[in-house]
Amino acid sequence: MNVRRLDAQDVASLQKLYKAEDFDFRLKPGSAAVDRGTVLPNVTDRFGGKAPDLGALESGAPVPRYGPRP
Repeated sequence: MNVRRLDAQDVASLQKLYKAEDFDFRLKPGSAAVDRGTVLPNVTDRFGGKAPDLGALESGAPVPRYGPRP
């Protein structure tokens, strides 16, 4: 939903470090990849809809938090 396209010609932007919180890797609503995945036991158990999404994150599900928490 919010991932900037990197320009391979702009070396300065390719070398920049980004915060993961600045990006949103969820699929856009209505995307062709929503509900198009395959059920994999113990991997895609918590999907919503007809099937798992093909994206890194399931649409409509909360974004997972990894690492230490405040």
